[in-house]
Amino acid sequence: MQRSYHFAMAERSRLSARELAQLAARARVQHFSGGQFIQHQGDPGDAFWAVVDGHVTIGRHSEDGVFTHFAVLAAGDLFGELAFFTDVPRQVDAIADGSASMIAIDRPLLRQLMAADVGWAELLLRSLSRQLASALDTIDADRRLSATERLANLLVTIARSDAGRDIVRATQQQLADLLGVSRVTLGAALTDLAKQNQVRRHYGYIRLLGSLAGRAADPDSE
Repeated sequence: MQRSYHFAMAERSRLSARELAQLAARARVQHFSGGQFIQHQGDPGDAFWAVVDGHVTIGRHSEDGVFTHFAVLAAGDLFGELAFFTDVPRQVDAIADGSASMIAIDRPLLRQLMAADVGWAELLLRSLSRQLASALDTIDADRRLSATERLANLLVTIARSDAGRDIVRATQQQLADLLGVSRVTLGAALTDLAKQNQVRRHYGYIRLLGSLAGRAADPDSE
């Protein structure tokens, strides 16, 4: 089943079948088994990756070993571009979610692709621009919205990623990490939403109620 979702709202540009074929004709496809690391946080950003087949989980391990999920990527998705173009260490871990195939795009390969088809430059600029716009939206939301409002938006985003279901399977620590707040602040925001009859907390998951459930089921409602 195709899965491709992003907890951090950034919309990415997906490679077409033609672009994936162009890649496969010029570069070696690397195969990873389930649970195998494709990149570690702190690795040098000397290439970025294209998912050819399978799924990749993007996230970050905390010092106590807890893993926070940021995204699940599918065939055609790119990741690692920001570290590649800014020449900074990787900010996240990437782990194969079951068997997966990747192509690493380094600078020589990227130059070949762009020389053969200027569309590659346009695609990467579009993807990076969308991620920048998402980051600016997040900064704006941090200034304007309360922790409760930001949590409500995050819960809707996660629920939508699971085919519009009204259930969010994430720990309070994971949600706190995604929002960039303390667990105490996250707990208070959850309590506010529960008092508003917008969520109900269960062991291991949170069920969306009321308008939050409606927003998760119908993205066009906003």
